[in-house]
Amino acid sequence: MTEHLIEYVARDRTGITTVVTTTGVFDVDTVIDHIRAGHAGYYVAADSWKRTPVRSMSFIGGSYLFANWDGTKRNMLHDLAFRMPTRAVEVVQQPRRSWRLTRALRGLFSRAA
Repeated sequence: MTEHLIEYVARDRTGITTVVTTTGVFDVDTVIDHIRAGHAGYYVAADSWKRTPVRSMSFIGGSYLFANWDGTKRNMLHDLAFRMPTRAVEVVQQPRRSWRLTRALRGLFSRAA
């Protein structure tokens, strides 16, 4: 059985979609099939000395990949996801309208309705 070291994962709003290993790029369904059939094993190197196996878990909506190297219940495989670059956005405060203008507009449009 071959073993693949997972370096990164790609995900979208539904979860992990692609796995990047040292030997290639695989879609998540292929990885799940390999793990279930016993054809290949996948692992994550959480530390330089510790290998954490990646498991295929079944849930109501289907199957997903799971790895945990710190003993919590959280799926830490998401920690290997590519980070989207962030950028600062300047928020410009809109000037407040005059109460007279607001009152005039409200009166104008309330009569039309």
